Amino acid sequence: MNDVLGLLLLVVYIAAVVGLAAGITLLVIKIFPTERNPKKPDSPDTPDDSSSKRGSESTGGSLFRRSKRAGA
Repeated sequence: MNDVLGLLLLVVYIAAVVGLAAGITLLVIKIFPTERNPKKPDSPDTPDDSSSKRGSESTGGSLFRRSKRAGA
């Protein structure tokens, strides 16, 4: 009987920890929501001279696209 109560207590403990984590996650999402439409930059990105050295991206000269965050 003692083993059954111990297992039951373990299940309740696990459910409480998972519930607490879900509650904290929900609270953080409500307090700090993300923007649905991110703000657009004031000036459009212009290619710099370093991109011409690697080859034109429009012709497929690069295996991967350049990241928008990779500034100069």
